[in-house]
Parts: sequence; structure tokens; C-alpha cells
Amino acid sequence: MSDPDGSGAPTYSSLERARDEMGAVLRVDELPGGLVELTAHLPHLAATARAGEFAQLRCGPGPVPLLRRPFSVAWIDGEHCSFVFERVGAGTRLLADMRPGDMLDSLGPLGIGFTVQPSMRHVVCVAGGLGCAPFPLLARQARDMGAAHITVLHGAATAARLYPAERFTRGDTDGVTVIESTDDGSRGHHGLVVDLIADALRDGADAVFACGPNPMLAATAARLGDAAPAICEASLEAPMGCGFGTCLGCTLPVRRNGGTAWALCCREGPVMPMHTVDWDGLRALPPAHVA
Repeated sequence: MSDPDGSGAPTYSSLERARDEMGAVLRVDELPGGLVELTAHLPHLAATARAGEFAQLRCGPGPVPLLRRPFSVAWIDGEHCSFVFERVGAGTRLLADMRPGDMLDSLGPLGIGFTVQPSMRHVVCVAGGLGCAPFPLLARQARDMGAAHITVLHGAATAARLYPAERFTRGDTDGVTVIESTDDGSRGHHGLVVDLIADALRDGADAVFACGPNPMLAATAARLGDAAPAICEASLEAPMGCGFGTCLGCTLPVRRNGGTAWALCCREGPVMPMHTVDWDGLRALPPAHVA
């Protein structure tokens, strides 16, 4: 995590585990609401990735698009890794059009992931829209480390846009509760996903992890208030050209040494403690979109 001791000094992700590897696409699942889940054979990434970390995926064999696209590692099954996204631009359309047997070029794992500790017993995950992506893997890794209860709060604009609840657990539902909300009331709670936080924390929690659009993350931080557990982390969005700190295109405002500084989302995040983020400054930035 960034600034774990409160000293104000940034903490950077290690690049020693990252590898550029090619793997065959195994399947491309078309999910409701235009979501896509792509699974490929990526042994190194599968063996090393932690929940909240990401990979930079090349979108095709040619020079266009030039830049890779960043995606959270959503699920690991043996030597296979899955990624969740939607068709937003040229790059994601090319990825969605891949077929079994096509070769996928992945660079990862990159970034700083969520702080999952063996002492945790109850973990609350707050997912907005495509912010669902890191939480299937987090739920599995948290349970493997001894967490008895993982509550996933998942919100979207409408029911068709919700990531299927069963994919958070892949059939092993023991200890995992998925609570849904929709802006239009078509499924679950009628309202914003942050409305569900107070009830989820009523019996206590060891950690709150959030991922989604930056305005939702800011609202999550505000809703937690005095009820926030010791560990509250958000996976932030920013445009990433390289993913390892060279292009400087993913800087985000953070609180540091009593003022505001700029942090690299790819090296000091994407997961950061909520109290270190300058939420007012972040809300003033244009939204990040994966193209």
C-alpha cells in the first residue's frame, strides 16, 4: 500500500515479478449488459498475481493500437487468468473479438494490490460497475487466508449491467455474500451501492476494499466516516500508457506531508489507502476510460 507508516514517503510496486508472456486464449464469454470475460493460459501471471494487481494486455498483433490496456486480474484457475471489461474503444473491441487459440500478450503482474491479511475475518468489498473486476480473485484469496465472511456490495445502473453474482464465487459460495443494488431499482436495492455500506459494517469488518468509478470511490470514503475499519483501500482509475512508471500519464492527486502531491497510479497504486487520496482533486479530473 502507499505510505503504510504515515511518513509521507511514497511506496512503489516492485517490477521484479512482472513478465512479458504470451498465452493462448481459452474462451471469451459474453456476459449480460455488454460485459466480456476473457480467459487465457498465462502461467506466470497466474502464479504471481495478487488481488488488485493488473496486467497490461496487448490488443492485437499489429502496431495499432500502439499502447497496451490495463486490466485487473479477475480470476485465476490453475495456469489460467481471466479479465473482465467491456467494448469501449478500438483496443477493447479487438480483445473482445479474440477467439480460442489466438495468442494474448500480457505484461504483469503490475501495481500494488489490496492488503489481505491472515488476521482478517470479515471483509467488505464495494464494487461499482466494472469495479467488480478484482473481487472474484480477492474473495478467493481472502478465504484462502482464513477470512470467514466476505460481503460483496455490487452496484450498477441497471440489472443488465450487473456482473453475474455467481462469478464472484465460481460455485463455491461458502462465506461469500453478494448484495446487489441498481440505480433504477431493477434488481436489489433501489439506489447507489454506497447506500449499503452502513448495514454491511453494522456487525464490524476488518477491511473495506472498493473499486469503481472515482466519484463512487470518493462517496465510499465519505460514507465510511468514523465507522471505517483500520484498513480501507480503493482501487483507482487512471489512463495508463505503460503500466510501470515511465510515461507518467497516470498521475493522481494524493495527500502527502500536509499538502497535495501527485502519485503514479501504476506504481503507487492502483490500490491506495483511502485516507491518502485527495478526493476533491480527483473528482476534478476527467474520467478515465479504457480504450
